[in-house]
Amino acid sequence: MTPADAPVIPGLTFVRPLGSGGYADVYLYEQQSPRMNVAVKVLKRQGLTASIRRQFVDEANTMAQLADHPYIVQVFRSEQTADGGAYLVMKYYPPPNLAQRAKAERLTVEEVLRTGIQLASAVETAHRAGIVHRDIKPANVLVSQYGQPGLTDFGIAGRGGHAEDVDEDVGVSVPWSAPEVLYGMSNGDARSDVYSLAATLWHLLVGRSPFEQPGGDNSAYALMPRIRATPVPATGRADVPVSLERLLAHAMAKSPDGRPQSAIELARGLQAVEREQRLAPTAVVVLDEQGNTTVAESPAARGTDDHDRTSIRAVSVPAPAAPAPAAAHPDDDEDDDAPTTVSGGVVLGVLAALVAVTVGVVVWALGRGDEEAAPTPSAAGTLTRTAAPSRAVDYPEQPAIDARGTDAGVTFSWNYVGAESGDFFRVRLADTEGGVADAEIITVKDGPRYTAKAGSGQTVCAQVQVSRSSGVTSPLSPVRCETAP
Repeated sequence: MTPADAPVIPGLTFVRPLGSGGYADVYLYEQQSPRMNVAVKVLKRQGLTASIRRQFVDEANTMAQLADHPYIVQVFRSEQTADGGAYLVMKYYPPPNLAQRAKAERLTVEEVLRTGIQLASAVETAHRAGIVHRDIKPANVLVSQYGQPGLTDFGIAGRGGHAEDVDEDVGVSVPWSAPEVLYGMSNGDARSDVYSLAATLWHLLVGRSPFEQPGGDNSAYALMPRIRATPVPATGRADVPVSLERLLAHAMAKSPDGRPQSAIELARGLQAVEREQRLAPTAVVVLDEQGNTTVAESPAARGTDDHDRTSIRAVSVPAPAAPAPAAAHPDDDEDDDAPTTVSGGVVLGVLAALVAVTVGVVVWALGRGDEEAAPTPSAAGTLTRTAAPSRAVDYPEQPAIDARGTDAGVTFSWNYVGAESGDFFRVRLADTEGGVADAEIITVKDGPRYTAKAGSGQTVCAQVQVSRSSGVTSPLSPVRCETAP
């Protein structure tokens, strides 16, 4: 990448190169009026195909559609040049991105939780607009000079993850991609974005991707089998609470059905960990079903000391403006009361005030306790009160599975920490380890044991997941195979 490759853009003055990606270079320009730095992403001429050009235009349109979100990088404009090239003018975010930061420093649990909730807000907003990102990773999260994350690089985003969104030029970032995407079982959906977001947060805590082995073979071909079959490793950090370890493992379940089914569900889990750890609450900012912005407002913004309560409010109610982020630098894959007047009706006024005070005291008293009533939005956009948990959701831990041959076939049994009355189990069986992921689910309700009928010498492989009536599930167990005697 050389300055000579940078296009001459009216109203912008070239400053310096910022970086280079697979099919585009990024340069820093200074906009003359109003004077500000901007990042310009320019298509490379080498290897340029109609598909790449279309992908570039789609990226501009997608980011422009989502540009109002405080945690998505804003696109100012997109142009095509006379020689067939194209460029995007974006808000400039100074280096480093989160991949570079995680390599250079140890991010705190509080910062990772806050960043995760903010990014989940951005991802949920994209999903509600019918857009699947499909390439969430630390290098695609920029950081403004005010410390706010900005999700960028929607170059391979899809409209709902349908097959027609994908062509031969689209690749995936293996270390953070869900197994069903890597193995061609899905082109990506909300649940695969949830996986990638959780893998990104794990990376931020540890400084490397979840299945990377320091000093080992971390090529794509080595990573893919680990991502498909190896349980999510613990972060190894003493300051990471067990509840966060469980939540990340849950969100990186091998089966899409075993994960939180939406980004906002993951965000709520991260908020629960914040409450458990008595950390400052982070707001969730999303679009509602009518396309209006809603803000999960933090208690501090309302001037209360209630750290367990959140509320949802429409954008028509004034909210504190998010600080303006500073725009984009490139993906670095290689190394967000009116005054009261008093008249003759003083007695009525005093009575009204007493009633208001009494009601306020009653509401305050009812709102206290171990479990606070938190308002949640209904489908119609109204507020209802439900009990908010006083601690993080207690996801069951990953079960350890064992097997032995019997006269009837192969008997599988499993155990796990945190068993509760009413737990049931989802079991998959196949005659090979690779076939388990695609096997039909068998529901087992009579205890942590199941016997698969098999003839002598026949091999049976199984994998199990703990489920609860509340809808929470454990990570899938490792696959275990055994041969009938």
